[in-house]
Amino acid sequence: MSSMIDTGTSAVRLTAAAITQYLASRRYLHAGKRQVVLLRAAPVWDGAPELTWGPAGCTARVAAAPSPLAAYELVLGHLNAAAPEPDVLVILTDREESALGGDLLAKVYGRRVGVVDSWDVVREAFGATVVDSRLFAENWAAESLLDATPPGRWPQLAGGALSRGHALTSLALRRLGTGPYDPDATPPATGGQTSANGVLDAHTLLRWSLAPGGPERFLALRTAERAGLAGYLAEPGQAGMAGRALLALVDAEHGEDAVAFGLVCGALWLRDAERAAEEQEVYRARGRAERYFGERPPVEGAEFDALARAFGHACEEFVAALLLAARTGPAAQRGEAQRLSSYVLTRAGALVRQFSAESAAGTSPVLEAGLQARFGAVGRALAARSADDIADAVGALDDHCLADDPDAATRIRRARMAQRLVRWLAGTDAPDFDAESATVAQWLGHQVADTGWADRALEYVEAGGDPESALKSAYDALCADVRARRRELDRRFAHALATWTAAGTPPRSLLTVETFLDRVIAPVAKDGTRRVLLLVLDGMSAAIAAELAEELGREWAEYDPLPGLKDAANRRAMAAALPTVTAVSRTSLFAGKLMKGTQREEKALFPGHRFWNGQPARVFHKDDLRATDGGAVFGEELSAALADDRAHVAVVLNIIDDRLANEIKHGDATWRTRDIGALRELLRAAAAQGRAVVITSDHGHVVDRHGVKLPAEDPRSARHRAPGGDLGETEVALHGPRVVSPETDSSIVAVWDNDSRYTAMKAGYHGGVALAEVAIPVLAFLPFRAEPPKGWRELGDTRPAWWSDAPAAERRPPTAGAPVKKAPVRKARAQVELEAAHRSLFDVGDIMPTAPDDDLVTGIIASETFQAQLALLARKPDLAKVEKAVRVLLDAGGTLPVTALAQRIGERPTRADGFAAILRQLLNYDSVQVLQTLPDGRTLRLDKQLLRLQFPVA
Repeated sequence: MSSMIDTGTSAVRLTAAAITQYLASRRYLHAGKRQVVLLRAAPVWDGAPELTWGPAGCTARVAAAPSPLAAYELVLGHLNAAAPEPDVLVILTDREESALGGDLLAKVYGRRVGVVDSWDVVREAFGATVVDSRLFAENWAAESLLDATPPGRWPQLAGGALSRGHALTSLALRRLGTGPYDPDATPPATGGQTSANGVLDAHTLLRWSLAPGGPERFLALRTAERAGLAGYLAEPGQAGMAGRALLALVDAEHGEDAVAFGLVCGALWLRDAERAAEEQEVYRARGRAERYFGERPPVEGAEFDALARAFGHACEEFVAALLLAARTGPAAQRGEAQRLSSYVLTRAGALVRQFSAESAAGTSPVLEAGLQARFGAVGRALAARSADDIADAVGALDDHCLADDPDAATRIRRARMAQRLVRWLAGTDAPDFDAESATVAQWLGHQVADTGWADRALEYVEAGGDPESALKSAYDALCADVRARRRELDRRFAHALATWTAAGTPPRSLLTVETFLDRVIAPVAKDGTRRVLLLVLDGMSAAIAAELAEELGREWAEYDPLPGLKDAANRRAMAAALPTVTAVSRTSLFAGKLMKGTQREEKALFPGHRFWNGQPARVFHKDDLRATDGGAVFGEELSAALADDRAHVAVVLNIIDDRLANEIKHGDATWRTRDIGALRELLRAAAAQGRAVVITSDHGHVVDRHGVKLPAEDPRSARHRAPGGDLGETEVALHGPRVVSPETDSSIVAVWDNDSRYTAMKAGYHGGVALAEVAIPVLAFLPFRAEPPKGWRELGDTRPAWWSDAPAAERRPPTAGAPVKKAPVRKARAQVELEAAHRSLFDVGDIMPTAPDDDLVTGIIASETFQAQLALLARKPDLAKVEKAVRVLLDAGGTLPVTALAQRIGERPTRADGFAAILRQLLNYDSVQVLQTLPDGRTLRLDKQLLRLQFPVA
């Protein structure tokens, strides 16, 4: 249907749009002068008696003249009328000019009967010179384009051809209200060369379907125009099959739910196509879904299946993009994206139930049901304890579009923690730890290197569980097994501790709270290059320390602060005093000797140590952190001490201990720096002042998840009592110089089992002799590339091998520091592990023997290729250091921090980056990345295989 509708005569019936466009295109037709326009048309007019046209808002009256006499009377009546009326009269006549007579024609505009060519009017409306011939086949489009003309005109092409795509896209944008021609938006400016710049792909139409009133606007169009636009939008160059399905749903009055329905289509047709014929449930659900298109779907049979697949795929992609925008898009768009995605997913869930498509929905990578099904798969894999199945099931969680939802992310992390616990129980990646013969020092090293990590994972799993029944059951069984193994380890450790304590053996190489200042802090103070900020996080366990160090590792470099040791660099642990309570262990730490005391003794004894060499040193407790001024971060005295360029500062932070006394963590068991008040502010101050930061504790703790109260006549804390009476199964008697209890003759009875206590229930406890209470982690940090104090060695990846989510064949050998049945041959090593975030993960501990690459390195240095690379350098490096650097990298498995490499070859840390650049120039022959810097910007990776290829050695 054109803008001129056939009436059965030789003339056509004109529309108001065609008339106004014709009038607007006449140069000398304007207001202020009485004029008459004759138009060739069927002498029928049932539209508005007056039309407005032109940018100035001119008006014209339209009348029909079925005969020459009627036309003559209308002309004379208009020209001679005295009463006010529109200046222009449009007369519709089907008579030839010869029948009207020359006298009549002399009185009208142009002295002739005008002929309206709708496409010509359209052409002029766009400012084009010609119209694409393919447009003429769209016999519905001319009238629609004229009727949809924005106020003023269409944006002008300023010459050239009006293409079919431009015209129909402009019309679609105008009618659907999705682009620059939205009638509810500000009209676009005219003049100049503009075009329909909206995109009419499937995603645009899907978003349009969610706009208020969008589908209703399309349904309000004339049938011919609606069908024509639907056909155009369904073309491959536009929205394609997805657009066809969408507009069919709009016709069926399901436009608002089209996107939600598309997600159901994705579940029913995309991933269940192979089993649909076998599973009657899916087959029947497809039949119910097909009827959502109305009585007559747009296509049938195999074509409908293809249509549903295309539509489902487009909707899944669209909703995935919405979810991404809700998380990472511009702030102005996040709220809208969140609202739309939430609405779509909620409606999709309702449609799944309506169509009884729950089975298929479980395969969806977008629907909530799909995520729940994946959690169920993790539960079944955990129950079977199949490492490969667990890896596949946990990996599938990350692939779901809802994986980044905060609640889902917490559940996924819990599933990953459970996966790690399965590996820990299997013991295939764990150190060959001999619990029968381990010394106390070895037990403490094992806690920070291995079992403390298991404590961290166990606490995370138990803190939240899961609402999915299969996963909850698997968690219950897994955690019971982990607790049983930890219970046995704690039992063995407690008896080893009791034997050592009774023997009164000096600590020797074992780091203890009373030797901590002399062995860790004193060397830094004597070195004089850096002031110390000592942070004592009361109650921090090895599990919490591992978590905090992981976070701090993004901004700080971690070091082994124990100088003078010949073993590999490791995260260290020290032994708490007994009983493991604050009054004993923390006071012993600040005093440098075993004693019981209070904050007053700590403040008095800490500054008096000889190793300060006259430099001021102060301890600050909880009340000292309180700022008295609104703009201050800390109290006045603490602020002054931090600003003093000579002062060493110790700060006690009680947040962990306080929270364990009153509040158990539910859901997310993570401890972050923001959970520990003032920690981030103190670290920020330390970085600004160039301080060396040491973070430790006075004791660890155990968490009450399955606690049992034990009978006790004289409990001295939640986890220890005065000696006497029979020992319970979970108790051990301790006696010796490390037991600071003069009132009971240096003797106590303590609980070693995590699930036992003497007092009222709290969130957590200390005072006992479980590994988590006695082993105190020691963390040491400096800003990246800072010059370390003498004897400090930078650490690599401190995680146990079983913690890594890499395939078993790619995981690192056991970490150093743990005792083995046979004395290990000392060989430094590391194995790079690049995770999804592309962070470098490395370890430089002792491992089992590996053959050195002495011949390889010697041959490379002597090779012609290497000598040619060396000749290209304007300034020759120290070849001895170059050769040593290659050996160190190969011995370390190929990966080391830049500063760690510099430290091992005797290069200053401040020159580490420059040396690394020279090393890359020498080894990266012909631009092959033999040596590269990893994405963290501070770690080198040497590819041994490429090294052999680029520098062949006979």
